[in-house]
Amino acid sequence: MREDMSKVLVESPRSGRAGAYAVRGSRRQRRNRLDRDGESAPQRLGMNGEGLARKHFGEHLGPLYRYLRQQVHRPWDKVYSELCSQLDRRSVVQAHLFQHIDEKVERDTVWQDGEVWIRHHWRHGLVPLADSRAEMFVHPLTGILLPNRARAIAMQRERDERARRRTATPPDRRTGLPGMPADVQWHRIEGLWYEVTLKPLGGEPPFDVVLKRLLRRDSRELLRTTYGRSDRYASAKRQLSHKQLRAHGLASDVAD
Repeated sequence: MREDMSKVLVESPRSGRAGAYAVRGSRRQRRNRLDRDGESAPQRLGMNGEGLARKHFGEHLGPLYRYLRQQVHRPWDKVYSELCSQLDRRSVVQAHLFQHIDEKVERDTVWQDGEVWIRHHWRHGLVPLADSRAEMFVHPLTGILLPNRARAIAMQRERDERARRRTATPPDRRTGLPGMPADVQWHRIEGLWYEVTLKPLGGEPPFDVVLKRLLRRDSRELLRTTYGRSDRYASAKRQLSHKQLRAHGLASDVAD
């Protein structure tokens, strides 16, 4: 770890030097200029008084997170010792950095039933490691800092499931059947199958015959869920015949 890590994380670079260089010498000349009485010029000028730049404080967590990722597969006690040697927990600004470390590294872990669990302070019990949002964790048996691959796998499964739900055709909808136009779908509504005609959204809010409501600007997600597209609405519908239903192995749930 670099020796000036504490300054890198909490101090911003000096700003305003461009303005100081642009007027280099002019401020000194103005301050050293004599007034009409010839007695108001300062006797001494401080070196820092001529600079326009000032230091600012903040939190720059990128270097800290990069350092933690580089310490994966190392004993956590050594990593934490290096952090404490450069960060002063007595400082209010630097002590707050340890809260961000706890957000990235799950330290309170338990080995149970052949798996790593974490003590969740809000739920007051043990939860699987996959439920933690921390990017890394400390293994309870070895004390080694490891990446939280369980969380990464769980997040990827969630993304895959969301993508599957977006692309999957609901059981109450049929699209792409032989001879079916692109803007025609079959929907089962209250137990009956209908042929639904879709139209592009226009300027005025249209009335959707399937949703039975006047659409608004925030209805695009509802349209995507109902029709698989957010730029179409149902302009017309007609009930399908028994012959059409039998040809595709469908049947209505209620009597006509």
